[in-house]
Amino acid sequence: MKKIFKLFLASLLMLGSVGCSNTTPQDDKQDTTNNLVETEVLVIGGGGAGLAAAASAGEQGAKVIVLEANGLVGGSTLYSGGHMAMLHEEMNAAMERNDADLEAYLNYEEADFGEWAEALTRLKQQVTDYLASNSTGRFDSVERMLVDHYLTGRGTDIDGIEVTQDYQLVKASLEANWDIFTWLQSGGMEIENSFYKVHANSPVNGGSGLVNALKELAANAGAEIILNTRGTELILEDGRAVGVKAVDKEGSEIIYRATKGVILATGSFSSNGTMASEYQRIGTGLTAENGSTNPPTNKGDGILMAQSAGAQLLDMQFMSTVMQGYHGASNLSQAGNITGNKQLVVNAEGVRYGDETKGTFTNLTNDQTSGLGFYIGDKTMVNAMNAKTEGFTTDMTERGFMFIADTIEEAAELAGLDAAVVKATVDTYNSYVENENDPEFGRSTFNGKVENAPYVISKMEMHYHLTFGGLVIDEFAHVLDTNSNPINGLFAAGDILSGFEGKVHQSGDCLSVVVYSGKLAGESAANNK
Repeated sequence: MKKIFKLFLASLLMLGSVGCSNTTPQDDKQDTTNNLVETEVLVIGGGGAGLAAAASAGEQGAKVIVLEANGLVGGSTLYSGGHMAMLHEEMNAAMERNDADLEAYLNYEEADFGEWAEALTRLKQQVTDYLASNSTGRFDSVERMLVDHYLTGRGTDIDGIEVTQDYQLVKASLEANWDIFTWLQSGGMEIENSFYKVHANSPVNGGSGLVNALKELAANAGAEIILNTRGTELILEDGRAVGVKAVDKEGSEIIYRATKGVILATGSFSSNGTMASEYQRIGTGLTAENGSTNPPTNKGDGILMAQSAGAQLLDMQFMSTVMQGYHGASNLSQAGNITGNKQLVVNAEGVRYGDETKGTFTNLTNDQTSGLGFYIGDKTMVNAMNAKTEGFTTDMTERGFMFIADTIEEAAELAGLDAAVVKATVDTYNSYVENENDPEFGRSTFNGKVENAPYVISKMEMHYHLTFGGLVIDEFAHVLDTNSNPINGLFAAGDILSGFEGKVHQSGDCLSVVVYSGKLAGESAANNK
């Protein structure tokens, strides 16, 4: 179900008037003669999608400029594992048959798949033929990729509104999987010699390996990359996007004009706490104060600029969160050492809120006050964390979010919790451990009572990780307005888009869509489509 959201005024104010202006070329040249730069294709954002767009447009013969707000390119792609969807026939042929994995597909009903049903129908026939054959090797296909993508991504927000999955965009991206791979190979990307998961492989050196290949392709295509420069305002003339106003690291405003097209590739808005908290409908406890795992420049600039030009927004309430130390005090690996060795967890009120051993437990923290969870243990937990990483608890304590004391009450006070409530919660938990029964949440496995000093409490917080909503594009990557008509001269690619993740992050498929949409936007802009 489609639902268009309006942006709150507070987001606009916080972001410093990111938007659009209607000007004339004469005005720009008269007022900013020394700060006017002209090109043919202008790309806003130098992450995976922006670099792909720059390389693609340059290969079409266009003069290209990329504006990147950070001091280096790569964006969220650089932070990622770089995993790409891939049907590697040679690697599949070397594997065992996978009959047992395929029979379930035959039981799905097309009526439940909507527009995606055509992929299911073709997959059923492929599976039937494979099961009846004597062929060797593992079966896979684009249709299997598509069906798995749909099944993984479907779902609703906390209000019951169903997420949108753009079949045509995902289909085009996955059908192009091998073309994308060979293109990246020409930029020097290599892949590991084993699958990352069923439909995906990982580049050597992960996200940096992918970014380096895209940088090489963009450089070979003659694209100019300008760092530490943030696009702030879209320039429109007679309804056409012709450039942006930007600010460099010295704070000087520069006008960048593009004769063929402007491509928005500014990524997600997960580092804009105000924007994320106002839109999100994945939890009741998340606030504007929750941190982000992404570059600090991922503030939704492109979405705001496009919206000011009348762009349509879709599924802005869908996003993902991950657990880290309070206000980013740990990285994901360090957070994993804490969460993997906890004995019990309480919320800001000092009480447990779920079975801590369940894989879905972390997401329950989205509904707790301020998205906070306090991970508690005793000597057992302390020793386990230090055994994994020498000096770990000393390091984390110095960062100010881990608290260690000789009594559970002292640790609770240091963590800002009600000591009496926490003590009562721990005592009750210990009784469950002794009886091997948790009547509150049904937990059945435990890792000891919390009864031996030193006691540890870590203040953990849900961080905005990825946002799944954004702009809507057509088959040429034109940004669509609220009437679903293309905005002339305006294109978009990557995490700024809606509709390709679904309700959850789809590692592997995600970056394939990011690169494909960037490549598509570059070709379309360069050729004035």
